[in-house]
This record gives sequence, structure tokens and C-alpha cells, in this order.
Amino acid sequence: MIRKIMLIILVLILVLLLAFSFSGCNLEQSPDGQLRVSSLGSPITLNPLYVRDSFSAEVVSFLFESLLKSNKETLEMEPALVYDWEIKEEGRTYLLNFREGLQWSDGEPLTAQDAAFTLRVMCHPDFTGHQYSLYFHPIVGAVEYHLEHDSSLADGDIQGIEVIDEDTLKITLEQALAPFLSYLEFQPLPEHILGEVPVAEIEGHQFSRWPEVTSGPYLLEEWEVDEYLKMTSNQDFYMGAPNIEEIYYRIIPNQEAQLIELINGNLELIPTAVKLEDVEDLEENPEVEIYSNLRLVYDYLGFNMKREDTPLQEREVRRALSMILDREALVEDVLLGYGEVLHGPLVPLQFPYDPEFESFSPDLGRAEEILEETGYEDGFELKLIVNAGNQVRENAALMFKEAASQVGVEVNIQVLEWQAFLEASQQGNYDLIISGQGTGVDPDLTFNWHSQSPLNELGYANPRVDELIEEALVTMEEEERAEIYRQAQEVIVADAPMIWLYTREAVHAASSRLDNFTPHPENAFYKIYQWEIE
Repeated sequence: MIRKIMLIILVLILVLLLAFSFSGCNLEQSPDGQLRVSSLGSPITLNPLYVRDSFSAEVVSFLFESLLKSNKETLEMEPALVYDWEIKEEGRTYLLNFREGLQWSDGEPLTAQDAAFTLRVMCHPDFTGHQYSLYFHPIVGAVEYHLEHDSSLADGDIQGIEVIDEDTLKITLEQALAPFLSYLEFQPLPEHILGEVPVAEIEGHQFSRWPEVTSGPYLLEEWEVDEYLKMTSNQDFYMGAPNIEEIYYRIIPNQEAQLIELINGNLELIPTAVKLEDVEDLEENPEVEIYSNLRLVYDYLGFNMKREDTPLQEREVRRALSMILDREALVEDVLLGYGEVLHGPLVPLQFPYDPEFESFSPDLGRAEEILEETGYEDGFELKLIVNAGNQVRENAALMFKEAASQVGVEVNIQVLEWQAFLEASQQGNYDLIISGQGTGVDPDLTFNWHSQSPLNELGYANPRVDELIEEALVTMEEEERAEIYRQAQEVIVADAPMIWLYTREAVHAASSRLDNFTPHPENAFYKIYQWEIE
């Protein structure tokens, strides 16, 4: 009798579990006017001057508008907050004309003065970002301001930054710089909110965690760290109120979970992170649309050259390791053709790119010979880190580990959650790293390859490369500039600071109800204010 009662109870429990399970699979339409988007990671900051990761950059693009933007087709700069500009004095002076009637989300005017304030923040001696050293030190008076300004605030003046009136800003450079217009794709901060905050405190200020005053198409309403952000449309956005009233940005650090949520109707968009092996099935689903586009990003396997007493300090060892991975097989088997092998730091969308240029080909025999010649015939161990949730990179790590074992090198893989991965990357706690690198709309190689760049995380340094990069910056003729970058690429690749793996297409899965989705090579949320949900 007891056994019979227990059996009945178990059956009832099973029925309830099944009912609960199937209830979660019903297609659930989004609330009216809400776009539900997934992300593999959570933003770290919402202050545009301190963005150092892709997830922060993504959310910041909802909240803040930039002076200029790059066109998704041509990559040339086009109007945003600045609607028109003149370049004078043979490229030394930029006259920027702001739109009339711009305002912050609290109703205060957004003017050229806010842009000038933001430039002073970035040139201030206490600024903790990298923009001064990369972009703005060539402005007349910027070096003096950076070295001598004795106020904790971003006050005072920089000689080459002149506010002509509320709608006009003049910037004068020490010398003409070919990529400078692209440097103006920055998002200004509100001076009336942060003008009295010491610059050293801005990155940790509440504004960076919760910017209540913004300029973009959306306003921050809720943020539960590692769970979601909710943003509502900015009715006073200068291009008009967005068509979609609310963005529900969900943190789902697993690609399979994202896919289930999309199929079950609990998401309208998976940007960039669609698993390639799922594309064929998704294309047969009438409720889903698949989009793809080229990106200004490549994935790489980098060698940490900042560590001492490591075999990776030797150029020939790095060259040997660059010969062991079959990257064509990686693109074919792991990317399923959604990409192409990359041979250097210039990518296909950039004007200096040379499709005929090639780097190291797979040659295990020659790699083994080089390791013997350099005294490493007995092999050595290396630690490789990769971020969790990116199956393509994890598979690339496994392929490299297998190839390395064939030449006597033991690779120990550590798969780290996003925050731990960023920390290990910034602290240099690795021998090898698989990550991604954005190139920018301009092919300027300064950011990642100049020895003095704060973004040169691998510790690469070659005086000849520095010389070529500096020459290209002041070369205004495009074809001449392209040739200089191609020369720099040859030197960099010969030094083997990394293995360029591939440049891949971004693959997005969206609800068929989403219209006007037109991803940019740098930003999946390009002109989001024009999107619509049927």
C-alpha cells in the first residue's frame, strides 16, 4: 500500500515538473515597444571616457552620442552631434559646427563647451584613460596642460581648443595628422554635472556607475549587475525619439542559453555571438532572421613578451610557434567558413590591406628544427588563457595545444570568466592569450603596435615600427600612407609578436519582427533609433 502511494506521488511530481517545463517553452511576445537583447558579459563602466571592454562600449552607445560617426559602408566620418566641419591650414585646424538646440537628458543645453571640457578631462594630468597619449597630445598646448596644470579640475584653457560660440569649436594641431578626424568620434561629458569633480575621481564617480544625464537615444532606468540593464527611449534625442520604446539588455553568459531564449521567444536579438553550427537550423526557422557583416576586429593568439626568463622572449621561438597551427583548418572547421585567415594587423576593410600578403604557413618539421636550434629540444610549458563563453576561441586554444604537443611544448589552458580574464590580461598573468583586437576605422597602427602605446599589452617594441607609424601619421596622401603601413606590417609579422588567427564575420540572429537592423563593422547597434518591432 505504501509503495502504491509513493508511486502515485512520484507520478504527480513528474506531471507537475513536465507541466512547468513545457510552460517555459511557450512563445512569449515582448511587451509592447520593448527590444530584448542578449550579451555574454556585463559592462564595467558606463562612462564613455573609461571604456576598455566591448560590453561597456555596447551599452555606452545607447546612452551617449558622439561628435562624429563613421559610415557603415565607406567608414568615412559623417555627422552626429557635429553636423558640419572645415579642415584648414593644410590639415592643422578643425572647425566643428554643432547642431543647434542640442540638449542633455535633463534639458540643459549640450554645446561646444561640453566638448571642450571633455577634451580638457582627457588631457588632464590626473586622467586615468588612454586618450591623451593616443589621440590628443598633438593639440597645441595639450602637452603643457598635461604636464603643468595644477588644478584638480578640468578647468582653465588649452591653447589649441577654442570655443568660438555655443555651436562652434576650433581645434588646432601642432602638425597635420591624417587620422585626426576619426579621433573626433568621442562622446562628450556634461560639464554642468562633472565640471566640479576632480578629474582623478571621475572614473570612480557615481556618474560612471549610473549616468543620470546622457545624450544618446536611450536613458538608463535599471541596472542589476551581471543580470540586466533596462533603458527607455530619450524623447528629446536630436534625431527624434527612437521607434523602440525600451531596451531590455540581458546578461546571458552562455551561447546555448541565449539560443534557447531566442527560440522560445524571450529575446529579439542575439548580436554577434550566434554559434556558427546553429546558423543552418536557424535559417530554416521562419521566426528568425540571420544577418552577417564584416568587422574591424580580428582574433589572435598573443605572446606575452613582458615576462622575463621565458622562451617567448626569443624571436625565433615565437616564429617557430607561429608555424604549428593550421589556421585554414581553424577557419573551415571552427568558423565554418564565416571568416578568413588573417596574416597581419591590417584587415580587409582598411585601405592599406593587401590580400596577397602572407605570414607563416603550417610546418611542424621546421618548427621543431628551430626549437632544437634555439636549445629547446626538451620542450617547455606555457599557460594559455581564454575567456569562457566564446566557443570558437576555446576550440582554437585546443587546436593550438594539440599542435604544440607535437613539437614538445606543453600548453596548459585556463578558461576564465570575463572579469577574471580581463584582470589576468591587464596584469600580464599568462604566457599565451587568445583574445580579440579592434582596429578602428582608420588603419593607424599606433594603438597596438607603437612601443609607447598604453594599449600595447603584449610588450612589443621595435624602433623601426615606431618610425614607420610616426611617418604614416603625418602622411596625408592615402596611397603613400598605405605603403608605409604595409612596410610596418612586414616588420611586425617578421617579429612574430602574435599569431593572427582570423578576421570573422559577425553573425547575428534576430526575430523576424525586427526591422531596420543594419549592423556596423564596429557596432551592432548602429542607428538603433531607426529600428522597429512589428
